[in-house]
This record gives sequence, structure tokens and C-alpha cells, in this order.
Amino acid sequence: MRLDRQLTVTAVLFCVATALPAQEQPAHTVAELASKIDTQIPTRDETAQHSDHLPEELAQLQGSSIMVFGARKRELADKVRELQQLLTDVKTAGGENHKATLDQMSRLWAEIKSLYPKEALQKMPPLWSCPMHQELIEQSAGKCPICGMALEPIYVTQPQLTQTSIIRAELVTKTPLEVGKRADLTLRLLFNDTGEPVRLSDLEDTHTRKIHLLISDISETDYHHEHPQPVGDGEYAFSFTPHRPDTYRIWADLMPVRTRVQQYSVADIPSTTPRQAKLASNEPENRHAEVDGYRFELEFDREIVHEKETVSGKLHVTQPDGRPCDKLDVVMGAFGHLVGFCDDFATVLHIHPLGEVIDDATRRGGPDLQFYFRSNRTGIVRLFAQVKIEGKDFFPRFIVKVQPLQHLPGT
Repeated sequence: MRLDRQLTVTAVLFCVATALPAQEQPAHTVAELASKIDTQIPTRDETAQHSDHLPEELAQLQGSSIMVFGARKRELADKVRELQQLLTDVKTAGGENHKATLDQMSRLWAEIKSLYPKEALQKMPPLWSCPMHQELIEQSAGKCPICGMALEPIYVTQPQLTQTSIIRAELVTKTPLEVGKRADLTLRLLFNDTGEPVRLSDLEDTHTRKIHLLISDISETDYHHEHPQPVGDGEYAFSFTPHRPDTYRIWADLMPVRTRVQQYSVADIPSTTPRQAKLASNEPENRHAEVDGYRFELEFDREIVHEKETVSGKLHVTQPDGRPCDKLDVVMGAFGHLVGFCDDFATVLHIHPLGEVIDDATRRGGPDLQFYFRSNRTGIVRLFAQVKIEGKDFFPRFIVKVQPLQHLPGT
């Protein structure tokens, strides 16, 4: 079902630092890349100096197309692919075919540039921001000082960044939830402004997936993390088994192509016994958990966690035999993830451990996961870790109390 009112979710997002190491990271803007490619596209006068790096630079330009979205982005991919093929063909074409291929390449390159806004092709340096922390604005490229993600250019043609979701979520269910019974559901995603369905091509990948569903009951005790599969135009199927007789809520974690800003679209799931539980008003802080003999210890670099302060955290995993656990499987490109629910049952903290994305599924990690934690709200955060050990998922639950920020007199 769709929520009767739109929930504004002020979410603080932390992410795996997926950027290349500094020495490998390209420092070119769209304008710089386009200017460089201009001098390399072969023409009939043969003045262009074609470089072996041109296909790579075209791919890099396409990868910098955050201001091109929807049908134009698909058109861009097709034209870049066609131009790269012509770069191969022109080497063997002769006579009139050679001239025709050169003309076709010039035309294609002009069409590719026309898909970008004029501002993106100007040489003026853009502003740079973190897609996870859009309040951060820098004058040059680099990494986010909060989460370590690579900063991305902001052009004047980008939509205004806001906390308002541009995508709404609706749930289609055959029957209400029942405790212990698998529920098969369909998530429908629609653009708020047009009502058009949201397709996978309208979404960016975040941590190996385009849609993350964070699911919790109203007591913030039973947590699930699911990845729905497309089954129709803007419709995505998923299933889970509820363990409590409560109302459940989903937060669809999305990054629309048109904004490149992560957002949550929220919807409630009907239950046979809706809203039976309620949040404990004064649940004691707990940074220790045990599941099936495995012990999980949560540590921060300071004893008291304050609102609006970024703190360094660590999750330590111990095996049932008392030895440190170094058998953590890869889950969504990392050795674990954390999700926190605040006591307003609206604000979500989606936290990822530090480090590069792990592509090799055979790698194993542990016993420690390093991460950053930050909450802009005071109160209780019910924090769930998600790790996989020898193929089995574990979701230890912790209680973190966030205290009001203390200001010294005169500051």
C-alpha cells in the first residue's frame, strides 16, 4: 500500500570508498575530455593525431555522463559504441570508404557532444560534491572527508538537490503479513512528477545493486535486507518471512540517474495484526551481541556518541571457539554492512565498511570491520550488522545512544 503522506527521511549515508587510488583516478572534467578528443577524431584533412588511448578516453567520457539521463543516456551509450567500432574500421577502409568513414566519425562525435549540456562542455571548473553528502561543496576534485567516496562534478543544469524523494514506492500484496509465513510482494516505483514507472535504467548502482530494500517491524527488532527483481514495467518482486505480528515498513534505498543523490522511498506493509508493538522508550545501550555462538562486539573511538559528529567505529567478530573470525564472506562488495533505525521509525542510517569494493567473491575477511558512524538525531539508534559466514547470514542487533551535542561556554 502507499503511505497516505510522504515521509521525509533525513538519512545520513555512508558508503564504501569505491574510487580508484589517487594515483589512478582521472582528474579530467567533461570539458577537458571533450577538448582532448576533439584533436584526435580523424578528419579528411588528416590533421588529427589519433591516439591509442582514444577508445579509453571515450569510455571515460561516457562514465562522466551524470548530467545525461533517460533516453539520452541510452543514446549516448549507442553512439559511443558505434564510434569506437568506426575507430577500428577506419584503419582498414580504403578509398571512398575511408573518406565516408571519416565523415561518419565526425558526425557521430558532434552528435555525442550535443547530448551534453553546453555548461558541461565549457572549460570553467565545476563545483564538486559527494553524492552521499550533498551538503558538502568543494572547488576541486577529491574524496569526501566523511565517507571517502570520490567527489563528483556539479553543473548548473543538474536538478536542485533536495531531501524530497522524486520517486514514490507502492506495495502490492495478495494477503496481509502472517508471522512465520513467507510473504511474496511486489514493489511499484513511480516518479512523483509524472507518474511514470521507474525502470532499472533510471537508477544507478549503489554497492552492487540498484535497489536495496531495508525492512523492519515497528519495534525495530526484526530486520531484513532484500533486493527485488524486475517483473514488469516499474514493478519489482521480493519476499521475506516476518517474525513478529507487527506493522512492517520498507525503505527503498535508491539513487535516481537524474539527480545522482541517494534517497529513500517509504511504504508500509499491511499486517493481520497492524501496529501491535511499539518502540521501547528507554532501551538500554548494548554494544554486544551473540548469534549461534558467534560473538559480535561494537566499538567506537569515543565512549559517548554525540549527534552531528562523525565517529570511527569497529565491528569485531569472534567464532564460537573463541578465535577471531576471519571467514566473513563477501556481501554486496564488502565483508559486511550496517543499518540503523532511529526511534522516530523514519530515519535510517545505511552504513558501509571502509575500503574498496570487493569483486572477488572467493575472498574472506574479518575479524574487524572499520566504518564511520554519524547521526543527525539524538536518541536511540537500533543498529543491525549484516555479515555472512560460510554462506549463512547473521544480523546481530545493537543499541547505540546518541547524546545531544555539547557546546562549551563561549563557543
